[in-house]
Amino acid sequence: MTADLAALVGSRIAHDLASPLGAIANGIELLGLTGAPDSPELALISESVDAATARIKAFRIAFGAAPPGQQVTEADLRALFTGFAQGRKLEIDWPPSGDLPRDLAKLICLALMCLETALPWGGRIAVRRDGAAWHLTARGNRLRIDPEVWAGLGADSAPATVQPAEVQFALIRPAAAAADRQIAVSQGESSLEIRV
Repeated sequence: MTADLAALVGSRIAHDLASPLGAIANGIELLGLTGAPDSPELALISESVDAATARIKAFRIAFGAAPPGQQVTEADLRALFTGFAQGRKLEIDWPPSGDLPRDLAKLICLALMCLETALPWGGRIAVRRDGAAWHLTARGNRLRIDPEVWAGLGADSAPATVQPAEVQFALIRPAAAAADRQIAVSQGESSLEIRV
């Protein structure tokens, strides 16, 4: 399957799942307006729908098609990355300042997802711009790094095999090439950084 076809499949899945999730959220809101009593069950459903909606938005950016010239607004970026960590022990520290080209937003989102795999016990990811370069730095008390998967980011080819939860590692290099950027990875004792 070509990368373009995979991106179209990603866009289609995200698009088709957004509608039913929106309908569930609207149903919960209508229940609240009718005077239905608040309950832990409804709160759990509402939180789960919010988290799933945020993930779908992130997946749409990361795995969907990124047409040339398309922009992601600052408001959408704020909502996207606020929701990215929702329901997890993960904090995203990124004060967006302006719109971004969709291909660059895609690359940053894929980098965030790569870093997320290193923080299964929680932590913080800071996203900063330094001139034309972007630095994404993950910090946590404990990092989990699969050397084989991470080595693929600096290699000439993607990792030979990736698990479904690691698909971002296979997609980030083509996304970097599409955005005309290089990827560099550096690791400290309790930190991991991706530069694009």
